Parts: sequence; C-alpha cells; structure tokens
Amino acid sequence: MRKVALLTLLALLVAASLVSKEEGRGVVITGSVTYTITGGFLLKNECNTTVRDYVYVSLPQNTSYQRSYVASMTPPPARYVVDEDGNAYAVVFLEALPGRKYWINVTYIVEVYSYYINESESRGTWPTYELVRKYTTTSGYWNIYNLTLIKLAREIAYANTPLEAVTRLARWVSTRVNYQVYLGRAGSDHAVTRTWRGYAITGDCVEVADVFVAMARILGIPSRTVFGILLERYEQDMWLNYSTIEAEGEYILTHWGGHMWPQVYVDPYGWIDVDMLDGMAPNVGIYSARHIVFGVEETKYYGSALSSTAIPSYLTLEYAEYHFRGG
Repeated sequence: MRKVALLTLLALLVAASLVSKEEGRGVVITGSVTYTITGGFLLKNECNTTVRDYVYVSLPQNTSYQRSYVASMTPPPARYVVDEDGNAYAVVFLEALPGRKYWINVTYIVEVYSYYINESESRGTWPTYELVRKYTTTSGYWNIYNLTLIKLAREIAYANTPLEAVTRLARWVSTRVNYQVYLGRAGSDHAVTRTWRGYAITGDCVEVADVFVAMARILGIPSRTVFGILLERYEQDMWLNYSTIEAEGEYILTHWGGHMWPQVYVDPYGWIDVDMLDGMAPNVGIYSARHIVFGVEETKYYGSALSSTAIPSYLTLEYAEYHFRGG
C-alpha cells in the first residue's frame, strides 16, 4: 500500500510539473474546501471470451488552485501515466470472464481553493508569441477559420486589452446560451445557430466552452478547456447509468454534475477560469471551490463531459458514481 501511495504521489507531481498552471500576481484566494471523494465504476465484459483490459481512471488533477492525491484504489493500479496535456491517470488491469461485471473503487482527497482576480492590479498584457502559437491553433472542435465566428468575435469582443476582450466575450456568451443536454460534441462550428433573436449557442457546457475557446483563440488569446465536476453543494452524491443516458434528457442534471469550462491565459494572472454556467454569469477569474478539475484539454480531446470518468478499451462502462464530502 505504501508503494502504491508513493507511485501515486510521484505520478501526480509529474503531472503538475508538465501542465502550465502558474498562479500569477493579482489573484486573491478567498477560501478552500477539502473533499473526501469516494467513487465506483462498474464494468462489464459483453464478449463471449475472457478479456484482458487496461482501464484508464481519471484522477483529480494538481493545479494552482487544487491539490489532490489518491488515498486508495481497488484493484490497485498497475501504473500511472501522464498524457501530452499533463493529465495523470491510474491504469487498472482487469481480467474479465465472459458476461461478468467488475467494480473499480477509489478514494481521493482533494483541496480546492476559491479565488478572484483583482482587476485593479492590471487589465492584462497581450501574450508572448510562444503562448499564442501553442494555444490559439485550430482543431476539429475549435475552428478559428469559421467566418461567422471571426465576424462575431471581432464585433463583440475586440478590445485594447486581453482582459477586456475576455470579459466582453464572456458577457455575450452567457446571454446566448440555449441550454440543451447534448450527448455527443457538436464543436464550435455546429453549436452556434441563428434564431429569430439572433445568434445562440445550442448545447450544454461542452458546446458553450468550445464556442468560447474558438472565439478567444480567434482574438489571439491563449485558451483551453478543463473538465470535471461542478457541485451544487459541498456534500453531494452523483451517479450515472450509461445504459439510460439517451432516455434521460435533462433529467440527468438532477443526479450528475459532469462539467466543462474554459480557461484563458492573461498576464499577470496566469491561467484563469471563465465558467459562464456557474450562476449564468460571466465569472471571468471568479472561481468557486465547488469545481473539481479532472483534466485539461489543450491538444487531446475527450468527447463529452459524460465520458471521462473511466475509459476502458474492450469492456463496457455501465455505471459510475461519486460521493463528495467537503468541509
């Protein structure tokens, strides 16, 4: 057990060192919450033969505003890995008999800090070329060459300082959300729709984040998405039955808080969060301790916020649950 704990600590320290999560000056910490998170993932072998599979279990990450470690995991991880975006995963080996079901159980300890940026410190300075080159590229979900998004970004959020541009963009996005639970991922090209009231962003948190990131990148502002959990309160139970997702619609929101939101890089603050669905307000650099970060998207893309808890190759994930106890 001590060896597993040591490997966990080493893996998470490596992850923290690989991701750009520098805390800048002008950031005011307003409090913290320490959570004990217990979780379980039920996997089934639907094949008619024995399957040997490696399941990648998402871990709460170490960031400037979050500290976490794995207290226990059963079965114990075979190893820990870090992807190219610096996200750490526990890799669990399962040898599954035909038709059998298996649980992976975990316990995490996570401390989350709430903060806000002191805008009187600075309106922000434009980023270096290296940051722009890395964090403003196009992708299948963030199309910076979309002419409609280019036009909107320039009309809505063109400004002399990056913080002012981000604030204008966040205000526009937060008033244009046509919220609908979307099981896939539309991407910025398909999430923006034209209605009789003007442009709207149709979809859930993933589509809102993708549109924001694409438009921020069009404006030359380094941006990315993070995914994880948004809690309503510090003590909460969440569960997800993957076999009933398609039939649930928005009812899924009553028992699951999987979430995705953008981050932007603005000097001197560093990476700051912009969660426009937390209270349906712009929230530029205003961050609550009800967020639990499980990963960052910079170059890798994980689909929807429903699919990032435990990722098997051959087995089927049937059920996931988390129990949050914070104080």
